[in-house]
Amino acid sequence: MSNVQPKHGMANAVWLFALSQLLLITGIGVTAVYSLPTEPVKLPAFQNEPRNVVLKYDWPQVITDEQLTATITKLRPQLRQPRPKINYVDHALRCWGVSATFEDPNCLSGAEMLAMLTDQNAFQETWGGETAPLLLEGEFGPGFRTRDGNATSSHVDHTLGTLAEIGITLDAPIVLGKDSQNYTVRDLLEAAMLDFRINQQEYEWTTVAAASYSTGPTSWISQDGEQVTFDILARRLMRQHWNEGVCYGNHRLYSLAMLLQFDDQVGLFQNKETRGLIVAHLNEATTRLIRSQSAEGYWDQNWPDASIPAREAEFGDVTMRRTLATGHALEWWAIAPAEVLPPREVIVRAAQWLVVEVDQMEPKSVDENFTFLTHVCRALCLWRGKFPHELTPLASPSTGAEG
Repeated sequence: MSNVQPKHGMANAVWLFALSQLLLITGIGVTAVYSLPTEPVKLPAFQNEPRNVVLKYDWPQVITDEQLTATITKLRPQLRQPRPKINYVDHALRCWGVSATFEDPNCLSGAEMLAMLTDQNAFQETWGGETAPLLLEGEFGPGFRTRDGNATSSHVDHTLGTLAEIGITLDAPIVLGKDSQNYTVRDLLEAAMLDFRINQQEYEWTTVAAASYSTGPTSWISQDGEQVTFDILARRLMRQHWNEGVCYGNHRLYSLAMLLQFDDQVGLFQNKETRGLIVAHLNEATTRLIRSQSAEGYWDQNWPDASIPAREAEFGDVTMRRTLATGHALEWWAIAPAEVLPPREVIVRAAQWLVVEVDQMEPKSVDENFTFLTHVCRALCLWRGKFPHELTPLASPSTGAEG
């Protein structure tokens, strides 16, 4: 026995030593793999010119030519003033487009609004050099200062989405300052996508921008290591409760309607089921809106279920809430497929309520509700088969209006 034990002990020692060396070598190998520099995220290819939604409806019953002229004249962007709120400029540019011009000298043209948002020098001419810049250079590239007061954008990638919706090309310049390097809208888009997380609080406008410039089905990897596709984004848009998110959930519905349009144009989705899921979701939203429409024609923040009273103190006054909810609903329906639309009288009743409401608004109320009213203005134009810039120039009320 005394001769056997040492042999077994030596064998065990040799085996343990070999195992320890193997583990050490394996550990070094694994460490080496994880310490290698990660490959940069490869973003998909984009087309230089963004695609735009196709307008399919021209319903004079919704709003007559005379009503439309009077309404959009009242809602024109009278923003030629010191330090105009950037979210006002942003929303006005999205509504009117870069080619819009106005005979009213108090109005900013589309080109002036675009310059204020994309050229730091033009921004400073209006806001002053002591104001923190609107355009910043971040970790992944240029971006807009957001949700930090009147001199900033109101939502994550909202301004980027605006540029896409009004047709600004990816090679258009972005100027951060006199001594800054040269940037383009492509740099804005790529920075936004590199910084994107599927579960971030606001994702609607990143989706809109990416879809607008996309060449077709695509994917990329988020900061959290998650694969992002338009199918996944569509499911993200449908995941929250109906009125959760910005403007009572209406921007999610608008984004879904836009994805359907772009899928028609270029085929965005990788999964054939995605389109059917979106159509079903929008049909359910329409059913809820039909049920909750007031006799006068408006909706409120409780549009998903009118049996739940609107919370008066939650957001603004009653006019603001109803204008917001009604204008946004008409806007997403205006770009949606016919199969998800309500009966025509639902749309007519809502539009006519807005026409009367805008006509009765005092200038102070127009100013307080301006961002929501740009959606009203755009929606009413879309239902007549026109974008607002196609109805300018508009004269001041003292000289009449032209459309």
